[in-house]
Amino acid sequence: MGKFFIPLTARTPADRIRESLDRAERRVSNLRGAGTQALALLHLLDQAAQGLAELEAAGVDVRAERVRFETVQRQLRRRQDRFLAEAGAALREERASVQPDQTRWWWFLDQAATQQQRRQLRHRLVGVLVAAVLLLVAWLAYDHFIAPPLQVRQAFQHSNAGEMLVEEGDLWAALAEFEAAAALTPDDPDPWLWQGVIHFELNELDDAEVAFDTARALYETEFDFLLARGMTYLRVGDLTATSADAEQAIVESPHSGWGYYLRASIAVEEGDCDAAVADLEQAEDLARAAGDAQLEAYTRTQRAMVIQLQLYQQPTLSP
Repeated sequence: MGKFFIPLTARTPADRIRESLDRAERRVSNLRGAGTQALALLHLLDQAAQGLAELEAAGVDVRAERVRFETVQRQLRRRQDRFLAEAGAALREERASVQPDQTRWWWFLDQAATQQQRRQLRHRLVGVLVAAVLLLVAWLAYDHFIAPPLQVRQAFQHSNAGEMLVEEGDLWAALAEFEAAAALTPDDPDPWLWQGVIHFELNELDDAEVAFDTARALYETEFDFLLARGMTYLRVGDLTATSADAEQAIVESPHSGWGYYLRASIAVEEGDCDAAVADLEQAEDLARAAGDAQLEAYTRTQRAMVIQLQLYQQPTLSP
C-alpha cells in the first residue's frame, strides 16, 4: 500500500464509497498546485472501485454512485496532462509500491500519455511523408493544366470530396465522386488511379485492372504510376499493396530515391523506425547523387522526425 492511502471514517460501505467520491471530486477539481498530493486521487478511485464492485456483487443499488465514479474518471482523463505535471516521477514510485492491476487504468496515465504521443507523432510523420510524395505526383499530373478551365476545377472538387469520403470509410460514395471527376477530365490519371484502388479494396479486381490500365497509360513512366498508386494504397491503409508497389518502383528505377522514400512511410506506419531510417538514408544518398534537392531536403527532415519517434518508442522502465 502506498504512502498516499486515504483512511475513511464513514461507517457503512455505501457511506465509504460516497466519502471516497466526495474527496475524489474535490481532488480532481483542484489539481493545480497539488504536487505529489495529487496521487491521493488514485487511491480514492481504488477505494471507490473496490467498494462499488463489492456492493454491486451483493445486489445493492449503487447506480447513482457509479455515475459519480464514471464522471470523476472522465474528468481525470480530460485533465491528465495537469495530473501528470503535478505527480511527476512520484507516480512511477507510488505505482511500484501499490502494484495495481492493469484494469485500474488511472495508475498508468503516464504510460498511456506516452503511447498517445507516439501515435500522434507517427501519424504526423506519415502525413508529412504522404504530402511530400503527393506534391510530386500532383505536379506530374497537373503539369499540363496551367490555366484550369471550369471542368478541371469541377473535377478537382469531385476528387477532393472523394478523398474525404475515403477517409470516412465510405468507399462506394467515394467511387462515385472519382467517376464524376474522370468523366470531366479523362486525361487526368489521378481519378482513374483512385477508382482502381477503391475497386481493388472492394475486391472488384476486373474493374480495378481496367482503371489501372487507363491510369498507367496517362503517366509518362511505369515508375511514376507505381509511385502514385503505392501512395494511394497507403492513404487507404493497405500496407501490403503499398509495399508491393514500393518494391516494384525500386526495381523499376533503382537510382531514384522516391521509391525508398515511399517504402520508409510503410515502415513508419508499421512502427519499424530502424527500417524507415535506413530507407530515408538511402533515399537521401540517391537524391544527392541525382541532384534532387527537393527530395534530399524531405528525407533529411523526415529522418530527424523518425529518430524523434524512436525516442518515444523506447520502453518505459519501471523502477
